[in-house]
Amino acid sequence: MPHYVFFVKNTDIRALDSISEQVELLKSGYQKIDFESEAADYTAAMKDLKQHHDANTEANKQFTGDITFSAIIESLLR
Repeated sequence: MPHYVFFVKNTDIRALDSISEQVELLKSGYQKIDFESEAADYTAAMKDLKQHHDANTEANKQFTGDITFSAIIESLLR
């Protein structure tokens, strides 16, 4: 199963399994995303990235809500 590494530049996201292509993307200004996927094909790798992104987004929303709620309670207790 191929090992995909993800790169981003502005809104362009690329998933590559070739090291030589990865070097070329880095030279052209792409940044490596801190996520890698073992997937059967490119489409499956992109689905893995989307699931990872959605899970992180949901966790950030919950964290923000928890911090906001805690800050409100703390300000009322003063």
